[in-house]
Amino acid sequence: MTTARAGNAGVPPMESPPVGEAGALAWLRRSLFSTASSTAVTFVLGAAFFLLGWRFLRWSIEVANWGVITTNTRVILWGRYPEAELWRPQAAAALLGLLAALTWIVWRRAAWSRLRRPMLLAWLASPLVLSLLLRGFELPTLRTIGNNLGYFLVRPDLLPILGAVWRGPLALLLVAAVSSLNLASASGRIARALGLLPLVVLLGLNLPSAFQVVSGPAGLPIPMAVPILLAALAGWWVGRSLGRIVSRTGRGRGWKVWLWLATGVVVAFILTDFTVGRPEIDPQPVLPGVQPSLWSGIMLTMVLSTLSILLSFPLGVLLALGRTSRLPVIRYACVGVVEVVRGVPLITILFMAQVMLPMFLPMDLSIDRVLRAIAGMTLFTAAYLAEVVRGGLQAVPREQLQAARALGLSELLVTLLVLLPQALRAVIPAILGQFVSVFKDTSLVSIVGLLDLLGILGSITKQREYLGTVREVYLFAALFYFVVSYGMSAASRRLEARLGVGIR
Repeated sequence: MTTARAGNAGVPPMESPPVGEAGALAWLRRSLFSTASSTAVTFVLGAAFFLLGWRFLRWSIEVANWGVITTNTRVILWGRYPEAELWRPQAAAALLGLLAALTWIVWRRAAWSRLRRPMLLAWLASPLVLSLLLRGFELPTLRTIGNNLGYFLVRPDLLPILGAVWRGPLALLLVAAVSSLNLASASGRIARALGLLPLVVLLGLNLPSAFQVVSGPAGLPIPMAVPILLAALAGWWVGRSLGRIVSRTGRGRGWKVWLWLATGVVVAFILTDFTVGRPEIDPQPVLPGVQPSLWSGIMLTMVLSTLSILLSFPLGVLLALGRTSRLPVIRYACVGVVEVVRGVPLITILFMAQVMLPMFLPMDLSIDRVLRAIAGMTLFTAAYLAEVVRGGLQAVPREQLQAARALGLSELLVTLLVLLPQALRAVIPAILGQFVSVFKDTSLVSIVGLLDLLGILGSITKQREYLGTVREVYLFAALFYFVVSYGMSAASRRLEARLGVGIR
C-alpha cells in the first residue's frame, strides 16, 4: 500500500546510470584525462610517441635494408649446420613445438588430465632425443655385439687398451638395480627368478675381468673384482630402496616390462659401443655425426635455453632439498655450491666452463664447447632455482608434514607427495621468471666464442654488402627475444591463474 501510494503520489522513476561511467570511454577519462595536468601529460607523451613512431616507420620502410635478414634466413635459423642434414634441426624444432602444443592442450582440458604424467615423461626424455637427433648416433650391428662381448669373455686383458674396462661394472650396476627393484616389488616366484636371471648373466660376463689388475686411485693397482663388487652392491642397494617405495604405491606390472626393455637397450649400448680398430665390425652410423661446434644461430640459442632449463630444474630442486637436509655433510656441501655459484656473474661461470673444466678431466676426454656452455648455464641456473625452491619449502606449514609422518609415510614420500607439490606451486612465478632469464642469458655465450643468435648476426654485419646494417639485425634480435620471452611470461600467468597462485 505504501509503495502504491508513493507511485501514485508522483515519485520520479529510477534514473539510468550516467553515460560514460563504464567502458572504454570511462577508462580513457579516468586514466588519461581526469585532471588538467593529466590531460597535458597525455597530449605531450602522445605527440612524442607519434613523432618517434612516424620516424621509425619511415626509417623501416625507406632506409632500413631488411635484405640482411631475408637473404640470410637459413644462416640465422640454423647457422653452420650442414645443408644436407637440415631436416634434423627442423624435425627437432617441430618436436619441441608439438610437445609445447600438446602440453598446452592437456593442461587446459580436465578430461585429459591422465595424459599429464606422460607429457612430463616426454619432456624429461626430450633432451636425449634432441641430442641424438642433432648430433647423430651409431648403432652396433649383430657382428659388433658378438665381437665386443667376446672381449669380456675371452680377452678381458685388452679392455684397458680399448678404454672399455668401465663398461662391464656400469652395466652390472644398472642390471643389479633393476633386478633388486623387481625382487622387492614382485610377489611370484617365477617373476623373482626371471628378475635375477639377467643379474646372473652380467655377473658371469664380468667374471673373467675380475682377475685383471687395473690402475686405481692415485695410480695404485687394484683387482677388477673390487669395482665389480662395488658396482653390484651399489646397484642392489639402490634397487632395494626404490623397490620399497614402489611396493607401497601399488602400481601394476606394466612399468616393469618397459623398465626391463629400456635397461636391455642401455646395457647393450654400454657393452658393445666401442671402437676395436676394424671398420667392418665397428658400430654403424644411423645419423651422420654433426659436432656441436657447428651448431649456431637461433638453433643454438634454443638448444642452450631448452637443455639448461630442463637440466637445471631437477638439479635446483635437489640442491634446495640438500640445503634443508638434517645431515651436515649434505647441507654444507649444497650451501657451498649455491653460495659460490651465486656469488659470481654468469660470464665468469661460462669462462670457467670453457677454460678450467678441461683441466679437471682426463687427457683423453674432450668435451665440446657447446656442452661446456650448457654445463655452466645449468649449474648457474640451478643455484638460483635452489634458493627459489627453498623459499617455497619454507612456506609449507610444518603441521602438514607432521600429519603425513603420523600417517606412516616415509620421509621420501612426504617430500614427493606433500612437501614438493605445495612448495613448487607457491613459487611458480619466480621459477618461470628464472626460466625467462635463462633464455635471455644465452646471449652471453657469444662472448666465449659461440655463435648463438647474436653471434651469427654480428658475423653477418661484417659481410661486404651488409656493412652498416647493425640497427636492422639487432632490432630483429630484440623482437625475437621479446616474442619468446613474452610467450613464456603469458604461459606463466595462465598457469598461475589456473592453479590459483596467490588466491587460495
